[in-house]
Amino acid sequence: MFAQTSFYIRGQLGKLPAPAVVYLGYSVDGDVVYDSAYVENGFFKIMQYVPYPVNALLMVSRNGEPVNFFSAKNIAHLYIEPGANIWLTSDEDIANFEATGSKTQDEYLQYQTFMSEINAKIEKLTEESSNTMFSDVSTQGLAAKRNYMERFRAAMEERKVKMKEFIQQNPELYISIDVLDEYAGAFVDYADVEPLYKILSDKTKKTIRGKAFQKKLLESKQAAVGTEAPDFTQKDPDGNKVTLSSFKGKLVLLNFWGSWNSASRIENQELKQIVKGYDSKKIVVINVGLESRREQWNQAISEDRLTGYNVSDLKFMKNEIAQLYKISAVPQNVLIDETGKIIARNLKGNQLEEKLTSLIGKK
Repeated sequence: MFAQTSFYIRGQLGKLPAPAVVYLGYSVDGDVVYDSAYVENGFFKIMQYVPYPVNALLMVSRNGEPVNFFSAKNIAHLYIEPGANIWLTSDEDIANFEATGSKTQDEYLQYQTFMSEINAKIEKLTEESSNTMFSDVSTQGLAAKRNYMERFRAAMEERKVKMKEFIQQNPELYISIDVLDEYAGAFVDYADVEPLYKILSDKTKKTIRGKAFQKKLLESKQAAVGTEAPDFTQKDPDGNKVTLSSFKGKLVLLNFWGSWNSASRIENQELKQIVKGYDSKKIVVINVGLESRREQWNQAISEDRLTGYNVSDLKFMKNEIAQLYKISAVPQNVLIDETGKIIARNLKGNQLEEKLTSLIGKK
């Protein structure tokens, strides 16, 4: 087992002197593994274990003090794998590294090259989002926000198309299971994802990652488009019960959100603008708050002036409605027709507006 699952990373980072330390972090089945190695005259060596190929983070601290992985700039993404003997070279900034000895890393570079154009486009849009537009709540500001969200969604959709192409063109590569996992996202659309899983090589399907993804795929059949919407009852901020089945005969939009999530808060504003155009007798919005603290939830409801009903059981990501509908990230939504069937998931912006107009028409 030792020989099969251990891997080595040896490297040279220019002539980086002591007391510099290289930190390694990666996740295996939800468990995080950390390790570190001292740098001596630019050289370092790490030996660890991994049961299957994993995308790891390598980070350098020049003074040897631990650094936050999520805010560090001197950082590298490197695929490690069982049995790998990796040789990494860089200048003193590890982000500029080159590596040999990991087959999965070679595949990852192939994927990064394939995605480079669309990733650059998204990076540019992300930089644009940091401007003052997002604090402007005037009519003009909301319109600018809506325009930005549509452009960002279109770019993300373009990225998904490219990811799908990569999987279809490279079903034999192990990296395709990781690409498929990201493509599927927080909610797996079974009808879209299952054909992509089917074309992967049998070798990949039999791996630990392949089997775990298959389990996730089968679970996604629950609460999929075309199935009966699971009924629920949950309380609003005043303790009144809100029951899904009591709205039969109306369209129901379940808006899964969190007061702590900036994307949710932006989408709440957009959703308010969209729903204004429709007869409230024909459509009901139920905002399901994935919250753990009542005060923050109430404050956000007040600030966002949400349309419709607000419910939460204050169990955060283990919210019972979220679990029924396989929600593991926000913002997401589910559209339920007058008979109680799920007819769409995660329609946003113009797509949502077009769907609602086709079903119930504008006011």
